[in-house]
Amino acid sequence: MYNKSEVDNVMWLDIMSQYNTLQVNIKLANLLGLEVATYWAALMDVYARVVNKFKDELEKNSGYFELDRDYITKRTTLTLDKQLEIDTGLGKLGVLKHRGENELNWITLDVEKLCAILVDDSIDAIRDIQRVSKLRREDTSRAKKAAVRINLVAALKETDPDVLTAYNNWIDALLEAKKPITRQALDIYQNNLNNYTDNKQAKIKILEIATTNAYTEFAWSMKIYEKDYRGNGTFIGVRQNRAGGIDPNSSF
Repeated sequence: MYNKSEVDNVMWLDIMSQYNTLQVNIKLANLLGLEVATYWAALMDVYARVVNKFKDELEKNSGYFELDRDYITKRTTLTLDKQLEIDTGLGKLGVLKHRGENELNWITLDVEKLCAILVDDSIDAIRDIQRVSKLRREDTSRAKKAAVRINLVAALKETDPDVLTAYNNWIDALLEAKKPITRQALDIYQNNLNNYTDNKQAKIKILEIATTNAYTEFAWSMKIYEKDYRGNGTFIGVRQNRAGGIDPNSSF
């Protein structure tokens, strides 16, 4: 039987255990800042597990693995946009890469290269590293925009890949047009579209209208769709034939 003091000690030890701490490289912190060093420490913990448990998948994906951004936030307190900012700086040094422009959660790390950077203690090398990794205003802006996109895409409930692509194109169009949309507004749009139709082609067409016009409101896209594309005896998603004669898309 444990007495109260021993139970308390077990609880304190659990709180202060290695699973609730990070080993931060002081040299990296001095070189690139504490946030970068903390982020890298969390990446190393994740990467070590990936290498040990999912080595085959890692090789299959050419060294890329999917990073759980929410987990990193819990481990480091770094927000998604801050993580992406740090990614940019590390990318400039060639020690971190994304798999694609819209696959920012898939990363690969060059640990050996970062170690080589940390080994070089010359003043000129340190200044050069700090200069190369320095973020510009556009880097910060791009990271914030990418963070918004990731959060919106994560809120999509659609399972059909083609409709999902249409949603992604719409989100990109809104961001490009600087028309922000909240996750709550996105949920409302999805619910409205699903309640309006379960037809795949109709969904895609409505989303294409929203994309072309950078519409944030479902009603605006629906109004154009019903005016130009929806008609008696025509396939959904095919423009109404307003000329005389028999519509080849008509069914009897």
